[in-house]
Amino acid sequence: MFTTKTHNFIYLFALCNLVFGIMLGSSPTSVAQVLLLTNWVLEGDFLRKWQQLKQNILFWILSSVFFIHLLGMFYSQDFWMAFHDLRTKLPLVLAPLVFFTSRPLKQKELHYVFYSFLLGCFFNITWCLVYSFIIQHGLSVREVSRFMSHIRLGLFLNIAIAILTYLVFEIQNKYKKIICFTLLIYFVSALFILGLASGIANFFCIAFFGIIYLFFKQKSRVKYTLVVIFIFLTGYSFLYLKDVYHQQLSIKQSLYNTKLEKSSSGNLYSHFDFVGQKENGNYVLINIQLDELKREWNKQMPTDSFCFKPQAHNLKIYEVLVRYLASKDLSKDSVGISNLSKTDKWNITHNITNFLYPDWSFIHKRLYELVNEFDEYQNGRNLNGHSLTMRLYFWKAALFIIKEHPIFGVGTGDVQSELNNTYIKTKSPLEPKWYKRPHNQFLTISVSLGLIGLFFFIFSLIYPLITLNKFLPILYWPFFILAINSFILEDTLESQAGISFFASFNTLFLCFAYFKKQQSLLD
Repeated sequence: MFTTKTHNFIYLFALCNLVFGIMLGSSPTSVAQVLLLTNWVLEGDFLRKWQQLKQNILFWILSSVFFIHLLGMFYSQDFWMAFHDLRTKLPLVLAPLVFFTSRPLKQKELHYVFYSFLLGCFFNITWCLVYSFIIQHGLSVREVSRFMSHIRLGLFLNIAIAILTYLVFEIQNKYKKIICFTLLIYFVSALFILGLASGIANFFCIAFFGIIYLFFKQKSRVKYTLVVIFIFLTGYSFLYLKDVYHQQLSIKQSLYNTKLEKSSSGNLYSHFDFVGQKENGNYVLINIQLDELKREWNKQMPTDSFCFKPQAHNLKIYEVLVRYLASKDLSKDSVGISNLSKTDKWNITHNITNFLYPDWSFIHKRLYELVNEFDEYQNGRNLNGHSLTMRLYFWKAALFIIKEHPIFGVGTGDVQSELNNTYIKTKSPLEPKWYKRPHNQFLTISVSLGLIGLFFFIFSLIYPLITLNKFLPILYWPFFILAINSFILEDTLESQAGISFFASFNTLFLCFAYFKKQQSLLD
């Protein structure tokens, strides 16, 4: 429809907007994807495109992941859920279709794509920081990310960090190098300030592999400096985690950590669990005077009262209350409640379980949550709502289904319904609202499409490494490592954000390497 030059410009413009939009939510991403596909259709020249695809084995292998999901639709019991799943996974075939039949990107144009992604990251992170520390206060860790889940934000931010590290070494312009280095420090700092725990874990993972690579590539002074910095950061992080662990779980030697008989008012204490839940080194579920707690709290906070009999009411506030009192070394009776300040009462009514929580950094809050999850799992207590420990039961349910349907799986649209039945059948301790997907991409594909589907998926990941190894850009490796990490702990390809990110960057890197290889064969 337009000139070749115009179509090429629109292609690059749409691609830049796509990676920018990935950081800002589903709407900007969808608009860019529609623009890419529309430009591809209007460009025409379908015979040439078909000839290119017909002999491109890499295209068919990458697209096979979508096609096996399409086949899985035919034996799915839930057609509409299967259709929704296929629509979500369209980028797995559309990205290779457009990228492999469009003009190869030059190195400079690839950098433009990187810059667009970094700009999206900058806007995303800056808004998250402004919202968390200026607009809102006392925000929970899970709410710091405004455009996507905090886990996905940590994943994307690590790709941005890898790109910036590459650009710092690659760019010759002094001013651009300074800008990239400043952004690198900003993004790394944001990981820790926002408490993106999975992102921090991924950061150390790619930092480890990056240092190994640079150790053999850089001069002695540079590589030894990097090793020292990495050891320092790892050691500091370990000591910090250890400090959070001991602050929360190491039992204090105090009167309130021994079983007492009566409160100061002469009423008998109840003791429910002597080795269980803890707050700031104090046992939560011992020395509780239920009647005094209910009477005194309901008197002071009638709009947020609770009761045990004749019918349980608002017991969540009771659970928060006893944890909060324990965190302040206060007795769990009328005397303890009388010593609560207005700030303390506001914290309790807003489900804050530790009086120190509002003053902690986001990373400290997240570590506090993880330590509590570990302690509750270790002592066989409630695990509902605990992201890490619940995954063990997600995986267990998935493996149960895979054993029953090992070859072809249950079909593209039946994953959630089969999991729901399995949670009930196996008497899972999870509450129905936590009947989730496996949170592991390999298991999710195995449940849906069986071991055959898993084979195609793994082959689509490994084949490019074998055939394009010498031509892959250096940035593909941190991307690949982070993608595999995300597949282990997340259903990355089951959401628009995750699949758009993976399909776009995976195809972009592989397409760049593919055309580079083709050119080398012609030279």
